Amino acid sequence: MKSKRFSFKWIWLLWLAAIPLFVWSLKTTPLKEIYRLLGNLHLAQILVLAGVNLLILLVISFRWQIILHAMGEKIPLNRVLSYRLTSFGVSYFTPGPQFGGEPAQVALLTRNHAVQTVSAVSSVYLDKLLELLVNLLVIVGGMFFALSTDFGRAVLNRNDWIPVLGLGLIPAAHLVGLRTKHYPLQWLAEKSGSLQSMRTWIRKLVNLAAEAEYQIAALLERNPKSLLLAILVSFLSWAGMIFEYFIAVRFLGMQISDAQIIFAFVLSRLAFLAPMPGGLGVLEASQVFAMQAIGLPAASGLALSLWMRARDVLIGLAGLGLGGWTLARPLGSLQKEV
Repeated sequence: MKSKRFSFKWIWLLWLAAIPLFVWSLKTTPLKEIYRLLGNLHLAQILVLAGVNLLILLVISFRWQIILHAMGEKIPLNRVLSYRLTSFGVSYFTPGPQFGGEPAQVALLTRNHAVQTVSAVSSVYLDKLLELLVNLLVIVGGMFFALSTDFGRAVLNRNDWIPVLGLGLIPAAHLVGLRTKHYPLQWLAEKSGSLQSMRTWIRKLVNLAAEAEYQIAALLERNPKSLLLAILVSFLSWAGMIFEYFIAVRFLGMQISDAQIIFAFVLSRLAFLAPMPGGLGVLEASQVFAMQAIGLPAASGLALSLWMRARDVLIGLAGLGLGGWTLARPLGSLQKEV
C-alpha cells in the first residue's frame, strides 16, 4: 500500500502545543536547588554520570535502529539518537507517562530521510511496544524483589504488582496477536465504525494504523531475530539505568544497601507512570518516601530526586534544541550529509 509522507505541518503544531507545558514544567522545577546540588558534586562525578547516561541513550536509540534496519531503512545511529532525544524532550515536558514525542519521531524521520509514513509509524510503534513491555516487566520484577524485604513489605501491598503486570500484558498480547496474524487495532476500528467515519482524518489515521500493523506482523514473521535482539537491548538499557542510579546514590554519599537502592529505584520508575510532565512532584515524593522507609532523612530523597530532575531537564532541553535545529535546516540537507 502506498502512503504519503507525514505532513510536516503537524510537527510545528506539536511544538506550539508543547510550549505552555514546557514553560510550566520549568517554572515548577526547582532549578536553584538543582544548581546547588550539582555544585556539591565533583566534576569527575558529573562527567561519569553524564557518560553513563549517554551510553544509555545510545543503547535505547540502537533498539530503534535495529527495528528500522530490519524494515530496510538504513538510518545512521547519530540521526536516530538525535530524533530519540527530540522525542524525549517533547514527552518529558508534556503530560502522560513518557508519551507524546512519538509524532515528532515520525515527522523527523519522514522529513529528513526517504522513509514512508507507514514505515516510520511502524518502527516507532514497535519500538514503543517493546519499551513499554520490558519497562513494566522489569518494574514488576523490582516490586517482587522489594516485597521480599522488610522495608518493601512495609510500603508496598503484596498485590500492588498486579495492575502493573496487567499493563505489561497489553503490549505482550498485541505482539502475540500480530505474530499470529491477528490485528487488534484493525479489529477495534471495524467494531467502532471508524473505517466509515465521516471525518477524513479519522479514516486516514485508522488506515495508517492498519497498515502499520500489517508491516509489523510481516517483520515479526520474516525477521524474529531482530525482535529478540531489540528485547535484549531493552534489558541492557535497564541494566544501565539501574547502574546509573546506583552510582548516583554513592556519589551523593548515601550509605544504603544494594537491596535498598533497588527498592528506591523501583519507586522512582513507578513515579514516571503518573500522568504528569516528567512525573513532576510524584518523583520527588516517591524518593522522599523511599528514603524515609529505609530510615534516612527526607533530605536524602530530595537530593536524589533533584539529581534525576537535573539529568532529565538537561536531556529534555538538549532534545528540544536538536529538534529546533533540525526544523531550521532546509529540507533534504540532512539527507545529503548521510
